[in-house]
Order: sequence, then C-alpha cells, then structure tokens
Amino acid sequence: MAELDFIETDTGKIVKDILSELESGVNEQLYPGDERRIFGEALAGVFVSVFNSVNDACRQKMLRYARGKTLDALGETRGVKRLPAEKATTTLRFSIDSVFGQNIVIPSGVRVTGDLQRYFVTDSTAVITSGQLYTDVSATAEESGSEYNGILAGGLNAVVDVSVVPLIDSVTNTTSTSGGGNAEDDDTYRERIRVSENALSTAGTAKAYRYYAMSADPAITDAVVTSEDETIERTLTVYSAHAFLGGDQLQPDTLTIEDVPGDQHSESYSDGLLTITLTGASASLNSIDISIKRSMKGVVRIVPICAGGELPTEDQLQDVYDKCTAEDVKPLTDMVIVEEPDVEEYDIELTYYTTKADESQVVAMVEGENGAIDRYNLWQSSQFEQDINPDHLRKLILSPDWADDLVGAERVTIVKPVYTALDKTTIAKFSGNITVSHVAR
Repeated sequence: MAELDFIETDTGKIVKDILSELESGVNEQLYPGDERRIFGEALAGVFVSVFNSVNDACRQKMLRYARGKTLDALGETRGVKRLPAEKATTTLRFSIDSVFGQNIVIPSGVRVTGDLQRYFVTDSTAVITSGQLYTDVSATAEESGSEYNGILAGGLNAVVDVSVVPLIDSVTNTTSTSGGGNAEDDDTYRERIRVSENALSTAGTAKAYRYYAMSADPAITDAVVTSEDETIERTLTVYSAHAFLGGDQLQPDTLTIEDVPGDQHSESYSDGLLTITLTGASASLNSIDISIKRSMKGVVRIVPICAGGELPTEDQLQDVYDKCTAEDVKPLTDMVIVEEPDVEEYDIELTYYTTKADESQVVAMVEGENGAIDRYNLWQSSQFEQDINPDHLRKLILSPDWADDLVGAERVTIVKPVYTALDKTTIAKFSGNITVSHVAR
C-alpha cells in the first residue's frame, strides 16, 4: 500500500519552492554564495522539520499510522482497550530440614529469586505446622513481563528476606513460572482494533471468534478459527452391487473405499443418502469398508498462537475458552473447542560460501545472534498459514537487508529444511538440530 502524505515533505521540492519565492520577491536570480540564497536554504530545513511533524500528526488520525497514546485513543472510540501486561505466577515450597516443635509462619510478601534479577513474592501467609517439613504457597512476579516465564521447577531457590523467615532452610518453585506477558504492542493492538467490528456479529462468525481469542491474553497475537469435520468409518453391506449410507453434511469427495480401486465404483448423494455403486470385479463384494468426512456445523475449533510462535499454555487456552464462550459471545448452537496448534518440526543443514576478506562479517551475519538463521526461525514459526520455506532462509543469507552494512554470502546450499506445505492450524518449529558450515575462498 502506498504511503499517504497530507502535505509535501520532499526536501528538494521545498527548497526549490522557497528559492523560487525569494527570487520572485527580489526579482533576480540568487546564485550559490548569495546571502539571501543561504538564508533561504537554511529556512528550508526548518520548513522540512515542521512539515514532517504536521504530516505525522495528520497521519496518526488514521489507524494505519497511529501509535502509542494516539492508538490507545483510537481504540477507545471502538471500545477496544490495549491489553495490559501480566505478571507470571508459580508455587513456592518452603522447607525445613527437621521437624520443629511449633508452627513456622511465612508472611505474605516474602521475596524469592534464583538469579538476583527476577523476584517472586508470596501472595499470602503460609504456615509450616508443627510436625511438618514444608508448606506450599502461590507467588507472583514483582514485575510484569514475559521474561519472568519459563523458570523451571527448582530455578527459584534463594530467599531474599532471610531475616523475615530465619528458620527456613530452603525454598524452591515446584512448578515452572508462567502467565507473564508484556503489554500489547502497537502492531497486535492495531490488528485487534481493525477486526473489532467483527465482534458486533451475534452469528458466531470466524472473525468474531478470532477477535475475542486475541483479546483473551496480551501474549496471544493470532488465532485460527475453523469448523470441524468428523471422519466416519463404516462397514457397509452390499446389495446387488450397491451400498448405502445415510446422513446430513457428508462430503462425497472425501470418500475412500478400502481395497476398491477408484475406477470400480461411483457415488451419488441426494436428500441425505449416499449411494455407492460398485462395478467390475468389485460388484461381487458382500461388504465394503469406507471412510468419509462429515461437516460438523456448530462445532468451532479455535487455535491461538503467542508472540514469536510460542505455544499457548494451559492457562492461556482456558482464558481463550472462557472469553469465547461467554454468554454474550457464543451462540447457543455452537460448541467451542480451544486447542494448541499442531507443530511440524524442521532441521537446519546448510553450507554457505564467502570470500576470506568477508568471512568474519558473513559468519556473524548468518550464525550470530539475530543473524539470518535466528531471523528465519522467528519468521517461520511466528504465524499461521506459513509453509516451511527454505527459500526465505536462502534470501536472508544471500541478501540481508535488515542493516545497511551487512554483507551476504556468495552462495548457499541448503539440505534442510525442505519445502513443506502446512495446513492452517499447524505452525513450523525449529527442532534444535542444526548443522551449519561455511567455506571461505
């Protein structure tokens, strides 16, 4: 889509217009070095700055360009608020090495950490009762953000406020930390505002369900909504080379018959009755085993995905389900199923070629942090309906364009991944298996 400008912002044209007006005013041509021309050129810089500011302010009245607080204001006009940041949670176990003769009280607000950077705070008062060796209590991160997620069980193991609980010998988290999320970013928020009008429907449209799914948690950046199909497998009796199956919403084009070649049968479907006619050698069969799909109208499958291609947690899936099955959202006739995406893993195996003069730059560009391989993995796994495509990896290695000073490889041979078509509820994930080498000549 072409960029939209409300006023002229091209520096060359502005300078030309100012000098033209000055020359018209003094009725003579102004040559380089003329003080009046120098003044006009200096004035042009001010005009360019002002015009760009005005143009940007005008642009931000439009959803396409709005950002920050302006985007928040546009969202409010449509009843869509930016999703706030969330704090991660976990369960902490406070333990003593030997039985104590009295209760040990652990007050709320006790801080625990594992790296002296991320701190979790107990949510309520807990007690190790006399005769017991430990007690469990829920805890919440001090700050919001996704960086507090993924601390594995045992990762939180140090009490910060030792003086508050001097009798405690050890602490650990019994569950991985989860549930933290950053505030909704501008791009995700903008997309949710854009699709918010679909929420006005009470018919259970796919777009409406997608809007509500994306509103359930700030970490969820997209969702696919499909109507489920059911696979029916039956053994049918054959009568005079004909077999029958009754049922609404059957899909005859999905019919398969075991051990019967496609040129030895035909089918018709009318008034809810599927009629299978056998021909040739198959006409003498007494029974056939079939498989056919049936549309399940009213069964809605919602598959969400989180930022960066992360799979949603059980809590996030439950949040989506609760949001999409609220009384004022779900039609009575719909049955909603919320599931995590299917995953297709891929390996990376490649060799790239460069000159000795460019070797260090190219190696960093391909294999370094935020290099071509990292960027490819993020791109490949971050959205639905994106086939596994090695050509995009090839492009990033040969023609890097995310920084002006990057040098690309001369050529690359990619063995893995290979192109793989994915259905719309499947995302690609890097398996972690990587073999990369380079040749400098």
